[in-house]
Amino acid sequence: MKRTLKQFLFGGLIGGLIGSFIVTGEFTLPLYEIATEMTIVFLGIALLLAVGGYIKLAQLKRQSLQQLSGEDEDLHEENLYKLYSDASLAINMSLIISIAGACVGIITEQSIGIQILSVPIILIAIIAIPLVGNYIKYVYPYREIPSYNDKHYTKKMFEMSDEGERHIMLQGLYSAFNLTNILLLCSLLLCMFYSVASGESQLFAILIIALILITVNTKYILKVRNR
Repeated sequence: MKRTLKQFLFGGLIGGLIGSFIVTGEFTLPLYEIATEMTIVFLGIALLLAVGGYIKLAQLKRQSLQQLSGEDEDLHEENLYKLYSDASLAINMSLIISIAGACVGIITEQSIGIQILSVPIILIAIIAIPLVGNYIKYVYPYREIPSYNDKHYTKKMFEMSDEGERHIMLQGLYSAFNLTNILLLCSLLLCMFYSVASGESQLFAILIIALILITVNTKYILKVRNR
């Protein structure tokens, strides 16, 4: 059902763009006209997500102090992991959206006040990234969690996970890998279409997306082939 809904929405988007192009003979998104509002909305959402992420981390630390046993302990650990995952997602989304907001502000030459406003919001998200990495110790207090500053942090975290956790992580990564390929390929087509329809060249973006696709797929195939 979800897959069908996604295909329907995507087909509707592509169909709408093509239809608009056929009817009007040209198509240009009014991004510059709404750039100020878009920048403020992006930065506002990024700030809210960052604050939400910090709140989740504080809840995680406080609730990790509770001492439970039996089934309550299992539910408690599950709840801690959900808090950690929510915080991680919120902080990562905050960083991405805040950078996107700053890019929109700079490219469209927004006021210096708006551009400066993006700096502390980006910093808040950046500071939280290592914090999230280190707070995993509150989810698994009985494990020896490596420091986030360790250059082999990701490898050590993967090795310390049990078989079940690794299976779940690999499923998530493989699913994300396939989705990334699909979305980037669609982005290539959309950029090509928008360039033709609007007369605004997206060639640089097309080349960057193609380079990312080549790099990611080559890295994945070589990693699997050489194991």
